[in-house]
Amino acid sequence: MKLKLATALAIVVVAAYGIMLPLLYGSLGDVIEQSHEQLFVENVRTFARLLAQQAEVGDALDTVKLTLNLLDTAVLNGDGVYAELRGEAGVVRSDLGDPNLRFPAQEDLAFGQHGDTVYFIKTPIEHAGRHFDLLLGFDERPTSATVAAAKRRMLWTLGAYLGLSMIGALLLGYVLARPVRRLQGAARLIATGSLTQSLRLQTPVREISDLAEDLQRMRDELVGANERLREQMQAREQAERERAQLEQRLQHRERLETVGTLAGGIAHEFNNALVPIILMTESALKDQVAGSVTKRDLETVLAAAQRTRGLVKQILTFSRELNSLRLEPVDLCEVAREALQLFKPLVSPNVRVHVRLAETCPRVSADRSLAVQLIMNLCTNAYQALRGESGEVTVSVAMAPRDAGDDTRGVDLEVRDTGQGMDAATVARVFVPFFTTRLVGEGTGLGLSVVHGIVQSFGATISVASELGVGSVFRVRFPEAVSPSDIN
Repeated sequence: MKLKLATALAIVVVAAYGIMLPLLYGSLGDVIEQSHEQLFVENVRTFARLLAQQAEVGDALDTVKLTLNLLDTAVLNGDGVYAELRGEAGVVRSDLGDPNLRFPAQEDLAFGQHGDTVYFIKTPIEHAGRHFDLLLGFDERPTSATVAAAKRRMLWTLGAYLGLSMIGALLLGYVLARPVRRLQGAARLIATGSLTQSLRLQTPVREISDLAEDLQRMRDELVGANERLREQMQAREQAERERAQLEQRLQHRERLETVGTLAGGIAHEFNNALVPIILMTESALKDQVAGSVTKRDLETVLAAAQRTRGLVKQILTFSRELNSLRLEPVDLCEVAREALQLFKPLVSPNVRVHVRLAETCPRVSADRSLAVQLIMNLCTNAYQALRGESGEVTVSVAMAPRDAGDDTRGVDLEVRDTGQGMDAATVARVFVPFFTTRLVGEGTGLGLSVVHGIVQSFGATISVASELGVGSVFRVRFPEAVSPSDIN
């Protein structure tokens, strides 16, 4: 059974007084009783001795009347109940005393002796050559009543002291338990996850204050250890995520390089086959009569060969190695204006093209012609995402926001559309060569793959954000071009 501190202290006090109270009552009662009885005996013997001296030196024994007056004085003073003088001539007894009393065979030597309530004392007297015995009896009941009253007062005093002690124990238990309860409440809050809770207490009890300080230090150590462990776990999780992202990008790049190598080899073979077709077709066209069926057929063949050569050119651009370009500082805003001049005539009237170019931004490292092709491909992809419906295509160039702790500067190229958008699975494959969401004959699946290759060749990064029913945003972040002085 668990008890509260105040209740436990009260029980301890009651138990202690239950043991000590009878001992205290008995000891103090004996002291009171003995002191009163001793004082009674001393007073009686002193009074008897005074009467005896008065009888010896005075004339109280000369006549019977004087003797009776002396004996009546013994009864009237000092709680006397019996007075008698015995001598050779006879016995003289005071009529004021109890007539039924008889002097015992022996006088009392102690209070309450012989089982009666009268203390008997005999005092010898020598007067005028004669011998007398003064016999006196004194009532012991007033002294016994005084002793009983004193014991009752002592008992009430001890009871009141016990009650006050219990109240004091309860108050002391409350005072001691209050900081303990506060400490307990704070510990429970900490156990539920409240890390801001403090265990320090303002209490006059030094032991509780020291205990609170020790618990606070333990809590600080545990919280610090937990924080360090949490930081280590977060850092480990972040490292795992970064590692997974790097592995994913590496695998994606390896797949692109593999496909690019294969596509480059195929493109070269296609190009070798197209060259004689184009040359022979152009030569045959020169010999044909204007408006003839054969000439129209040859022109169709030549146009198809020219389109195929453009496709081969895109494949070669996609498969081009990163170090095969000569990058130079270019103004991305000027490149965007040039690309938009080529793009705007291709847009239908129901599509609005918004251009947001920064007034000033640093130059970036790029190949100008490939940068124009990059913007054209992104704009074309955004326009095709509208699927012939009305919408908006927004092209913007602005300074890239700096990340915390990163002082490098960059420029963001952003192409936004209000098309159908893409789900997460489609976004994950958007740069895979020959992957397209359009119908057969509407797209080759190389436009964004070429964009990805160009971005990598520039040392830039590209990201995609898309939401179904809202649209897509392609963002290319170019690093600031390194000046010749920095290179040297």
